[in-house]
Amino acid sequence: MRNFLKYSFSVLMIIACLILFTILTFKVLILDKKPKEEQISEPPVTEEIPDKQEDDAPQKDASESRELDPEAVPFTKVDDSYFNDALFIGDSRTLGIKEYGQIPQADFFTSTGMSVYNVNDKVINVDGIGDVTLEKLLSSKQYGKIYLMLGINEIGYNRESTIKKYGELVSYIHDKEPDSVIFLQANLHVAAGRSDNDDVVNNTNIDNFNKSIIQFIDNRRIFYIDVNVIFDDEKGNLKAECTSDNTHVYAKYYADWVDWLKTKAILV
Repeated sequence: MRNFLKYSFSVLMIIACLILFTILTFKVLILDKKPKEEQISEPPVTEEIPDKQEDDAPQKDASESRELDPEAVPFTKVDDSYFNDALFIGDSRTLGIKEYGQIPQADFFTSTGMSVYNVNDKVINVDGIGDVTLEKLLSSKQYGKIYLMLGINEIGYNRESTIKKYGELVSYIHDKEPDSVIFLQANLHVAAGRSDNDDVVNNTNIDNFNKSIIQFIDNRRIFYIDVNVIFDDEKGNLKAECTSDNTHVYAKYYADWVDWLKTKAILV
């Protein structure tokens, strides 16, 4: 009996050891081999790169976005030789400069009734050159200065369309003569006798037109000049004593006009 109990105890111990061994083996071989939980990492943060097209887009100069001051220009005074390579384009007022301004060395592409709507269709006899269109004239000769005065004959037209045509003409002249200095001359006022009684050709409309063409200057090659400062009365009308038809100045005043132009020169 004693031997049986001893034997049984030994068997139990062996079984217990086997169970313990089995548990330890299972832990080492199975549980400890379970992969560690993967760590979830955030994707790497990359610096946002600005759109290249937007970054490389040309930036508009702040000076170009503000309204230019026509007077903020280094005008200088010159003599008659300044007009040796000058071209004047315009209507009957500019024709007056040709006939009475005493600068025969300049070229004149002028006619009564000329406007931004017909200037490119006109065939004008230019002294020393012959009958030419504006395109032919600008293509055949290089000018140092070009004076443009148009607008009085277009006052009755749609202003937006007229200003657009005026701007196109300025661009055309500049493209044809890129080295020339271009002077946009303000339209001469009319006398009170006409301005106060004409619903179309009056100084309010003329002033509005003149202000509109300032947008085309750059104060580098294209400038705005206003001769009204020497012919206006205290109310902003063409002086009555300077005109007989309320629209054009007397012949003797065109020399004064040219003298004034000689104080508004640009040297490049």
